[in-house]
Amino acid sequence: MTVLDHVLVFIIVVVHPIAGYISYQRLVRQARAGDVINRSRLYESSILQQWILFGVSLAVWFGANRSWETLGFGFAMDTWFAAGAALTVAAIVVLYLQYRQVVTASREDLDRYRDSVGSLDLIIPRNGNELGRFNALSVTAGIVEETLWRGFLIWYLAAWMPVWAAAVTSSLVFGFAHAYQGPGNIPKIVLIGGIFAAIYLATGSLWLAIVLHAVVDIVQGRVAYELFRRTGDGTPPVDDSNDNPGITGVA
Repeated sequence: MTVLDHVLVFIIVVVHPIAGYISYQRLVRQARAGDVINRSRLYESSILQQWILFGVSLAVWFGANRSWETLGFGFAMDTWFAAGAALTVAAIVVLYLQYRQVVTASREDLDRYRDSVGSLDLIIPRNGNELGRFNALSVTAGIVEETLWRGFLIWYLAAWMPVWAAAVTSSLVFGFAHAYQGPGNIPKIVLIGGIFAAIYLATGSLWLAIVLHAVVDIVQGRVAYELFRRTGDGTPPVDDSNDNPGITGVA
C-alpha cells in the first residue's frame, strides 16, 4: 500500500461527498433564484469528473503493479457467479415492474409519487436529449463507482479489518457520498450499496455489480422522466445550450 492509496481514499471518502453536496446545494439556490438550469451540461460535467477520477485511480492502481483481477475485474463462471447473476436478473425484473407501475398509474398516484421526489426533481431529465445524457451518466456511474467504492475501497479497508466489515464500511461511505439526496434517502442508498458489495464478494467480480448499478440508475431516471412527462413540468426553465456552464459534481 502506498501514500497515493491513502490520498485516493481521502478523495473518495471525504472530498468527493463534500464537493457533491456543496454543488447540489448551489444548484438548489440557483433554482430558487429562478435561474436557468442546464441539465445536459450538468450530466456532461459529472461524466467528465467521474472518468477523470477513474483515470487517476487506475494510474495509482497500476502504478503499484497491481492487476485488473485484484481490482475486481476477474471472471469465473461458478455457482456463486450464477447465483449473483440470478439475483441481478431478479432485481432488474423488479425495477421493470416499478417502471410499469409508474407508466400505468393514475393521476392521483402520479401526483403522490412526484411529491415524494422533493428537490431531486432538479436533476431529473425532462426530454429525450437530457435522458440520453442521463443514461450515459448512469453507465459511467456503474463503472466508476463500483470500481472505486467496491473494488478499490473494499480492497483498501480489508487491510485493516475483516472483509465483511470492509464491505459494510464501504456501503456506509457510499451512502454518505450521496448525502445530497437528503438524509431520508441515505439508508436506502447504503442498503443498495450493500447489495452491490454482496454480489461483488459472492462472485469475486465487479461485472454483475456494474451492470446492476447502471440498470438501477437508468431505470430510476426513466421512471422519474415518465413521472414528470405525465404530470407536467413545474420546475425552473431548462437551457440546453452550451452557454451555461452548469453545476458540477452531482453524481
